[in-house]
Amino acid sequence: MTYSWENIASLYADERGRLKRLLIQRGLSAHYAADAVQEAFLRLLRTPREDVRDLRSYLRRTAVTVAIDHQRREKRRAVFIDPCLALHDNMQDTAPLADALMISHEELALLDAALLDLPPRCREVLILHKFEGLRYSEISERLGIAKNTVMVHMVKALGILRHHMNEINSVGE
Repeated sequence: MTYSWENIASLYADERGRLKRLLIQRGLSAHYAADAVQEAFLRLLRTPREDVRDLRSYLRRTAVTVAIDHQRREKRRAVFIDPCLALHDNMQDTAPLADALMISHEELALLDAALLDLPPRCREVLILHKFEGLRYSEISERLGIAKNTVMVHMVKALGILRHHMNEINSVGE
């Protein structure tokens, strides 16, 4: 069925369930999937009519985008709760994630201190990449430095943090 701007209410009634199921299949909770569907319809209503050729396709693409944005925010939130998760991908230690979650408050305080101990530019690059999810090229543009320089700062930051983590681990043994 082809929908027009005049029958948005029937489009909502017909597509709401399908979009919600799609988002649940992509890993969203039922509650957030429903919110994402509503957000997709709100974005549709705010979009100039001439920018939308196919209402159903627009809604599907927008709902998926809202879901991806939500998942990215949740991932960043988890990393802020446990900074060890940010380093997990780049460290040689292959311990299960559950172990990282069980780090004591004292060890987290030491890790926070290690992050604060990083040179300012290294810390800035690390935060932009690991916490904000920017690619090296995006960091390069934002900071006005070469992409290779971004990589040098990242390697240096990870090396310092790895050294601090090794110290923390050797103290705990």
